[in-house]
Order: sequence, then C-alpha cells, then structure tokens
Amino acid sequence: MKKYCGILLGFMVTVLFSLPVQAELKPGDKAPGFSLGTVTGDKVMLGTALAAGKPIIISFFATWCKPCLKEIPHLQNIEKNTGVKVYLVSIDELKKEKVAEFLSANAVTLTAVLDPAAAVTGESYGVLRGGLARVPKLFLIAPSGKIYYISNGYDENIEATLEKQIAALAAETALQPQELAVFFTNSTNGNLQSCDCPANPYGGLVRRATYLKQERQNYQDKGLTIDSGDFFKPYISKSLAECILNIYELLQYDAVCPGDQELSFGGFPKMMAAYKVPFLASNVSFCEGDSCNALTVSSMIVEKAGMKILLVSALHPDVFALYPEEVTKHVTVLPLHSTLEGILEKNKGKYDLAVLVSHSGDEEDQKIAQELTAFDVIVGGHSQALLKEPVKIGKTLIVQAGPDAQNVGKLVLKFNENKSVDSFTHEIIPLTKDIPDDPQVRVLIDKYFESLKAQ
Repeated sequence: MKKYCGILLGFMVTVLFSLPVQAELKPGDKAPGFSLGTVTGDKVMLGTALAAGKPIIISFFATWCKPCLKEIPHLQNIEKNTGVKVYLVSIDELKKEKVAEFLSANAVTLTAVLDPAAAVTGESYGVLRGGLARVPKLFLIAPSGKIYYISNGYDENIEATLEKQIAALAAETALQPQELAVFFTNSTNGNLQSCDCPANPYGGLVRRATYLKQERQNYQDKGLTIDSGDFFKPYISKSLAECILNIYELLQYDAVCPGDQELSFGGFPKMMAAYKVPFLASNVSFCEGDSCNALTVSSMIVEKAGMKILLVSALHPDVFALYPEEVTKHVTVLPLHSTLEGILEKNKGKYDLAVLVSHSGDEEDQKIAQELTAFDVIVGGHSQALLKEPVKIGKTLIVQAGPDAQNVGKLVLKFNENKSVDSFTHEIIPLTKDIPDDPQVRVLIDKYFESLKAQ
C-alpha cells in the first residue's frame, strides 16, 4: 500500500484556490521545465539535466515527510545501480542550510534542489492541489523530456518497480529512430543586436548566441549548426567585420558558407585564416597574381547522432552579378551543378546524410533539389527568404530563416533503422526580448561600440 504525507501550505491557500485546476500529468506528457537552486548554490534546469541524453528521476519530498525518508535510500540504490541521475526536490519552507543539515544527518547523497512551498513546480507537476501538498511524488523522465512513469506516495517495492521501468525505457529508446537537430541561420547583415523597435522588433547575434547555447545543451552530439552567409553588411568597416568574426567563433558553427557580402570585402581570405570559424565554400577560388587557390576544402564529413553527415557549400555565380569588376576580379566561382556532382561522386558510400549549405537563392535551391537528388537538406541563403515551412522536392528539404538575424531555424530529423529520414519537425524561432543577451557576445559588442566613440 502506498503512503504519502499531506500538508496545507497556509499562506498559499487563498491564491491557489482561486487558480484553475490543471490537468493531472500522465505518462507521455512533456515534463514541465524548471530552473531551481541546489542546497550548494548551483542551478539545475530540466533541459541541462537531460542534456546527457539519459533519463532522470525527479522526486518531491519534505523534511517532515516520513514516507519520503523511507523512499530516499531506495532512490540512492537506483542511482548507484542504474546510473540514472536522481534529483530530490525539497518543498520545505526552510533556509537551504537547514535542508542541507537534514540531508547530512540522514546520509542523503542525492542532488537536492529547493522549491520552497512548491511555488515553482507544485502546480505544474501536480504536487499541489488546492493548497495541499502531497509527497512523495516521483517522475521518471525520458531523455526526450517526456514523462515515462509516475509514482504517487511511498511504494515499498519502488526500487524493483523503477529498475523494471528504467529497463523498459532503455529498450524503447533503443528501438526509436535517431534524431538530429539542424539549427540554421542566414543573412545576418551585420545585425549585432535589436533595437526592439517597430523597424527591428527582435533579433541580433547577442540573442542568437544565447538561444543556440541553450538548445545545443539538449542535443549534445545530436545537433548541427549551419550558417549560409551574408553575415557582413554589404558595406562594412574592418572593425565591425572583426567583431562579427569574433562572435562567430563563439557561436560554434559546424559549417559557415561565406556569401557575396563577405567575399566582396577586401582582405576577407586573410581574415578567414585568422579566426576559428569552419568556413566552407566548395566552388570558390581566390586568385591573386599568377596563382589561384581554393578558398576552403571542398567538403567535410562530420559525425552527429551516430550519422556520417556530408557537408557541401556552394554559391551560384549570379550572386556577384551586380558587383563591379574591381570587387570580383579576385573571386572565381566554379560551375555550381557540375562541382556538386563531382563532390557527391567522390564521397559516394562515405556518408549517411548529405547537407548542402547554399548561397544561391531559393529558386536556384529548388533547381538543385530537382537535379541533384542525393541532398537530404539544403540550407539556403542569399535571397533572404523566410520559409515558414520547408520546401520539399523529392526527399530534399529546403529551409531558410529570413533576414537580419531576426530568427533561428530548427529542423529536427528522425531516422529509421536504415538511417533514412523517417519524419521531421520544423520551427522558426523569433529572437524576442525575453531571450537574454549572451554575456560573452555582449562584451564584444560593447567593445565595438566603445571603439566607435574613440574614433
């Protein structure tokens, strides 16, 4: 028989009785996010806790709850024997030092986080009902963030039950298709930050950095980050160009295609060599004097989500149509389609997924998809199009996130056992003001603006 403790949290009663009752969580529901402090002063966020790609257990407890104290040793055995991380959530209205003393006195070694009076998680996790807190309450959460198992009250067989549930979850996870998240950006046009005004209501590299860091924590080696060019303005100072390249180092892209706005900037090839940015321009050469050199390697193969991913990048010659000869005389663009055909043939049998980073415009991307069917994904650029949904031609998905660093695109691919794309989801995420500035990028931007004042 299950046992639990209940206590009425008095100061919350009036408020809680006035709130609508939320639907009870059940297995299969997405676990509500949270950010809570630990007794040692650290922070625990649900996304970070799941970042290792393993399930976790969250157990709500209180120091006044005797059934909770009975459950905790079983949970310590579970963490030791299965490797599944267990987080205790204290709903005590005590100072963290008092909670720490209780844990130490009872030889509790599990990570404990603090949610006084269950103010943050109580309603969303169903620990509070009408002001009454009932503990223990336990959740086994899958790496995907979905709830797999829920236990209400103390179960004397909880250890065996959890071992069985964890084994079943591991077996189900092994059968599920692998997942790869492709984060994509394009046409930054030198936008470091948003003015949050009607003309530029959201966006900026300083928010992009925050979003990408947070999201990549959830995917680890299952995330691929790509930029398809025009990160410079059409006419740009050297100091702004250097600021942007410093930021792009911090953004940790897997592949960045230089666009016409970069290649038309004097000295860009030398700048490329000075920064740790994975530039990729498969069909571009730079000529000076009597010699021409390929701007970058022709392709890259990276491993993500257990997949070998071929990355190719190309510009259409027409992107330079409006530039004067003194700008383009050093740049040679090889024929796009024949170059791509050669790269695909050269790498045949070496990859599971082929991704083209294209700075050619959305119309040309569709032609490429029709003629070169080996590409699974084309991340487009140059035309600055905002594709709210991927354009699908055959098996190829074409995506583009719109201009001026306003958005980040996210394409999540799921694969079957043959490593073919089985299904996908797609989002365009506006970089709104609720996304905080990345501290490192903010420092670089502030230094740039300070340098302007000194001129």
